[in-house]
Amino acid sequence: MAAWLWLTVALPAAAAALVALAPRAAVRPLAAAGAALAALPAVVLLVGAAGGERAVTNVRWLDDGALAVGLRLDGLSAAMAATVALAGLAVVVYATGYFAQEPRARSALAGLLAFLAAMQGLVLADGLLTLLVFWEAVGALSARLIAFNRDDAAAPGGAVRAFLTTRAADVGLYLAVLALFAASGSLAFEQERPEGALGALVGLGLVLAAMGKSAQAPLQTWLTGAMAGPTPVSALLHSATMVAAGVYLLVRSDALLAGWPLEIAGWVGGLTAVAGAAIALAQDDLKRVLAGSTSSQLGLMFVGAAVGGPAVAVFHLIAHAAGKACLFLAAGLFQHERGTTALDGLAGAGREDRSTMAAFVVGAASIAAVPPLAAFWSKESILVAAEGHAAWLALALVASAGSAAYLLRPALVLWGRGPRADGTRAAPIAGVRPGEPAASARRSSGRPAMLAGAGALAALSLVLGATGGPLADLLGAPAPEASLLTALLSLAMLALGIGAVLVGPRVPQALCTAAAQQLYTNDALRRLVQRPVLVLAAVADTGDRRGLDAAVDGAARGGLAFARVMDAGDRRGLETAVDGAARGGLALARASDVVERRGVDALVDGLARATGRGGARLRRLQTGRMYEYLRDTMLGATAVGFILVLTALT
Repeated sequence: MAAWLWLTVALPAAAAALVALAPRAAVRPLAAAGAALAALPAVVLLVGAAGGERAVTNVRWLDDGALAVGLRLDGLSAAMAATVALAGLAVVVYATGYFAQEPRARSALAGLLAFLAAMQGLVLADGLLTLLVFWEAVGALSARLIAFNRDDAAAPGGAVRAFLTTRAADVGLYLAVLALFAASGSLAFEQERPEGALGALVGLGLVLAAMGKSAQAPLQTWLTGAMAGPTPVSALLHSATMVAAGVYLLVRSDALLAGWPLEIAGWVGGLTAVAGAAIALAQDDLKRVLAGSTSSQLGLMFVGAAVGGPAVAVFHLIAHAAGKACLFLAAGLFQHERGTTALDGLAGAGREDRSTMAAFVVGAASIAAVPPLAAFWSKESILVAAEGHAAWLALALVASAGSAAYLLRPALVLWGRGPRADGTRAAPIAGVRPGEPAASARRSSGRPAMLAGAGALAALSLVLGATGGPLADLLGAPAPEASLLTALLSLAMLALGIGAVLVGPRVPQALCTAAAQQLYTNDALRRLVQRPVLVLAAVADTGDRRGLDAAVDGAARGGLAFARVMDAGDRRGLETAVDGAARGGLALARASDVVERRGVDALVDGLARATGRGGARLRRLQTGRMYEYLRDTMLGATAVGFILVLTALT
């Protein structure tokens, strides 16, 4: 199974590289085939985990192996990998049609596949260190995908807001990792939270990181801005992958978060579930409605993780992934027909495109917890788990009523004349009656692929409710319980939400404005976080200029004064010594030159001349003439004889 673990990450990454390099004609089929092939190892892992297979493959660091980077197969990772792979396959197939006329389709499809690879690495990570690596990759790739639309002025701002908001929350993950390693020397998921301040950092840091990724209040505002990205990006990032990463972090680290950190997560989730529902009800753009819905449903998952454990939270995560991705893909089909996602511009679009409307209704009914669709059963498991916590149960029920209301409202607009957020009726496009094609409608050549992706997810929303028991067995947790009381309460909230939309009560403008403005969380963050940080930065800047800058300037001036002293010393001492040595050297050189020219050279030249003259004279003694040799012999003999006579006489 170790090879299948690495293939689950490597295959979508390889498919992304191939798509990025492929000829334009081959990009779309290659992307669809790559997503299908990348889903195969995830399915193999799920089947193996269901059969009891468990595996870990990693590379250990340090001598004692305290740090390791690797992947693991267990029930939770297998369920998440399969969810990511199948949702990704549906979205990539849809995207091949969505980007059929897009000149930069290669970049979009390659980015989606690369994102899938990063997400698979995150859910298969064996330890917080590996998770942190892929956590950062997911954040960076999501910002790139959100900013894809170069012609949309809102896209870069939405990408930057998403990146900075999640990165700010990621500080919590870094602090948690450092504190955990400092306290225990390990970054394994299964260990217990340390005691004391380091343990508090671990708990708060993990919860903060999960809040940022999963768009929980008050950090939910980035999700609405991220809707500027292409619809397939919204469907993938905001259903089963990026936003689900926060919930996955909670359930994977449940041993580290046991106790008060999960209590905090539960309260954050319950309040966000209600706030997200209110925000969704106030939006007049279909994708922004779905963004508020996502934040609300993720809040319910936080409650599920706090009171029901991993099985309850993951069950709703999977059911929500299918339904919410289906809703986004249907919104993209309507967008291709009308060229907008504004509800005013989509009035009557459902009657024109009934197949897309059917997919939208199935996804909406599932998220609104209409029985017997998938999210009804998963939401029911959350309500049952929350029975012992009255406040969280009440918040979840209010959010359930809100989900029915905020999804029925756009459905009515799509089918005909639906209510606005303030209770007034939205008019369709000028000159177009419900059921008649809009003048701006344009049927894309990629429509079959888009319908296939949306249809597959709608089908999953119909059947995934039956997976609660098998999922609990896979995760080794008790099967979700049924409760007549919570079922009746859930149906009552469903009826309440539907009735509120159909009756259309006049909502006070102040409430509509507050909800449309994200309940003023941006203003609150600006006052409580941004401004204090700016003030602190200004104080630090003043301290820098008056303290640090002055110290640096003083050190610089002292350095310059010291350099001047050294320069004067050089010129007066060292330079004088060097000049004297140079002059002495020159005098010595001149004396040596005189001795050499007038002594050594003269001696050598004189010896040479004497040798030459001696040689010239000796040459005369060797002429080769016999009579001269005889003459000289006689003269020599005569001289010798004369000398002998003289010697004898004396």
